[in-house]
Amino acid sequence: MSDDQPAWDSLRGRLRRWWIERRTAASIGSLCEVHVRAMRLLNQNLSDAERDQYERCGYFEVMGGTTGTRYRIRTGDQMNVEQLDKNGRPMSLLCFTPEGRLPIGDTMLAQKFALELFEREALRAANRMHARRFLIPSG
Repeated sequence: MSDDQPAWDSLRGRLRRWWIERRTAASIGSLCEVHVRAMRLLNQNLSDAERDQYERCGYFEVMGGTTGTRYRIRTGDQMNVEQLDKNGRPMSLLCFTPEGRLPIGDTMLAQKFALELFEREALRAANRMHARRFLIPSG
């Protein structure tokens, strides 16, 4: 166990409490309002580069906090995370989501945090499919 384990445990606890509050908030108000708020929160937590990429491409890329592997998070909440190879090509499609029925923006933010802060745990929890099964060969 590392010296900074109490700090990680504290962060995990804060993230869990935050998600519980978000789930409660999701049951209040209209679905549209909840979606708008979730997307606003996502945008507030993206770096300038991630935000620009998301606005231009409909996805943003993050680095795994443990391995430095790049991941592409697309809009969605199922099979929307791509693990990239060193050339930026998709190797695997990953599916992992927080518990509960959350708006897409909240799910994407949870995926970003999970990969940056708890990469190994996220990968253990994820369903994985090899991306080549979904790619159309160039001809």
